[in-house]
Amino acid sequence: MNRIFISYRSADGAKDASRLADDLGRVFGADHVFLDRQDLRGGSSWRQEIERAIGHRPIVLLLVTPGFAGARHADGRLRIDDPDDPVRMEIQSAIDAGAVLMPLRVDGTPMPSAASLPEPLRVITERHALPLRTDDWTRLDLPRIVADIERLGVPRSGVTVAEGVRPVRSNARRWALAAVGVLAITALVRLAVEDDAELPLPPTAAGVDTATPSPPEDATQPVAALATDRPSLEGRWLLTTQNGERIPLHLRHRDDRLSLRSEPVRVDNDPEWRDYIASLAAMEGPPLTHIVFTAEGAVFGDLADLAVRVVSADGSFLVDSGNLTLRIGPERRVLAGKVELNSGEQNTVVLSRRP
Repeated sequence: MNRIFISYRSADGAKDASRLADDLGRVFGADHVFLDRQDLRGGSSWRQEIERAIGHRPIVLLLVTPGFAGARHADGRLRIDDPDDPVRMEIQSAIDAGAVLMPLRVDGTPMPSAASLPEPLRVITERHALPLRTDDWTRLDLPRIVADIERLGVPRSGVTVAEGVRPVRSNARRWALAAVGVLAITALVRLAVEDDAELPLPPTAAGVDTATPSPPEDATQPVAALATDRPSLEGRWLLTTQNGERIPLHLRHRDDRLSLRSEPVRVDNDPEWRDYIASLAAMEGPPLTHIVFTAEGAVFGDLADLAVRVVSADGSFLVDSGNLTLRIGPERRVLAGKVELNSGEQNTVVLSRRP
């Protein structure tokens, strides 16, 4: 039974769609991934397969390329405005079937505005879009997409729930990261937004710009090429929570690659985790008692961009995922920025180097 459908504009999305289908087929099984590689697309085969998947919560990955909304006929008319446009028909079939829409922005293509789309398709602009970049395909972007698909209940190929694949904690995303301190300043962030107040930062963040980081002018050069005299970020760090709790982390820094891992954090004594842990009781495998916060990505100048994963301490299943951007502070002793969960929630984070 197909569960994962890939919609794309043939003119500029066929290559990436084919690669994505192959990669996801290796993870979830080729029978779970539907990609119409024929020239006649958007017709009965797509609709019939979507209809067959109703009740199994089909997932549609929409490749947002420049041609997705911008492709035109020879007379200048936008193809997406035609009711019989194959891509439009695919998306409409998915919407009618109640499929989960997941836009993927290919190589930095911006999401189209709602006003630029036909009214029936404007709902896609309300969906959280993930990046799909050629340079970061394997290291960053594909793992995030796989994590989201797992969160929606599609198991990896050959692995059943009874064999240890457990669902992502759907309605408690922020608590997964709170347990490792990522919500250290969330309450203050929300207070600032609601009351238009100035966001107060912990003393450890002094002197660090916590606005959304932007790459240096030449962001194509790794940190080793931009600043060879800067000290490494390798070592022990602390993430301080709002109530003063300090969570030990270890950062590994090699050339332009950066990764971090927290020590196991106990959650089975946390009331906010009670319902989720109880929902796992019927599944075989060890109970969830601790989680680990990990992230991996690249450093460009004073900016770090990392893919976040929160996993059970034994590594048997994924709890949550997202993206972490950090600005590296003076003397490289403080890191400050934000974490974005796949649900769209954003939280400020501050890390300080341990003595």
